[in-house]
Amino acid sequence: MLVAKTGGPLRYSSEFERRPGGAESTVAVGVARLGHSAGWMSKVGDDEFGEYILNVMRGENVDVSSVRKSAEAQTGVFFRENRASGPSSVYYYRKHSAFSTYGPDDLDEDYIASARILHLTGITPGLSATCRAAVDRAVDIAKANNVTVVVDPNYRAKVWGAEEARECLEPLMLRADHVLAGQEDLAKLTGVTCEKKLLGYLHGLGLPQVILKLGREGAILSGDNTIERVASYLTDRPVDRFGVGDSFAAGFLVGLLEELPVREAVSLGNAVAGWSIRLPGNIEALPDWDDLHQFRSESNFVVR
Repeated sequence: MLVAKTGGPLRYSSEFERRPGGAESTVAVGVARLGHSAGWMSKVGDDEFGEYILNVMRGENVDVSSVRKSAEAQTGVFFRENRASGPSSVYYYRKHSAFSTYGPDDLDEDYIASARILHLTGITPGLSATCRAAVDRAVDIAKANNVTVVVDPNYRAKVWGAEEARECLEPLMLRADHVLAGQEDLAKLTGVTCEKKLLGYLHGLGLPQVILKLGREGAILSGDNTIERVASYLTDRPVDRFGVGDSFAAGFLVGLLEELPVREAVSLGNAVAGWSIRLPGNIEALPDWDDLHQFRSESNFVVR
């Protein structure tokens, strides 16, 4: 992604900073930063941006052996505004990108079968029909090999419409072992903003347990006729909200890998998100264990 160096509408920005972008890649780096092995499956263009992304991921100890290269399509790009207040828009230029051509034949069945967790977001199936088919096939492989499936709906209105997204994401969430749903994303997807109604929507799909991310209000763990609020690590001065949900996912996955109870995995997700929101960048803002230990001992952690 290219982030504007100056504030205001993108039309007035003439200088940009290049950074790695992408939800799944951020999650993979977050898991690796906390000491666990992570692999990233993708497709990049056989171009300089593709080499840049691969170099970044290798440098972060993420396995990229299952990343494909395309000689016909270029690496996807998006631009981000820089605004001190209010919403900052993102402009995607990823139609017909290398990854939009990703399909079931690009998957490595043995690679997925060897994992403990398969993490997917709702961004991928929105990019193309072949991407959607690849996601379905990846879940099939995971289920056949007892691999835990974690899904973050991560709805992007600029990628696809709400009705089309719901038709795809609702069955995908039903196949997951854990669903990490963001309140803002679900509100755009369903038109519902109330926490209680959003939980009702998710459980109404047939999900026995859901995790609803609430931003600075922490998260809700709902299931078995119980609702528990898991407190956030509060800050009055957030620096960069982009990628915070992916930081949460990385912390949650590490909690599962550490075999923590789900409630504690959610708390770890909150801690990773709380750290990352205080620093600029997605991958750049992810903590290691030393950062987290200091942060959790010194933070104004609120138990609700």
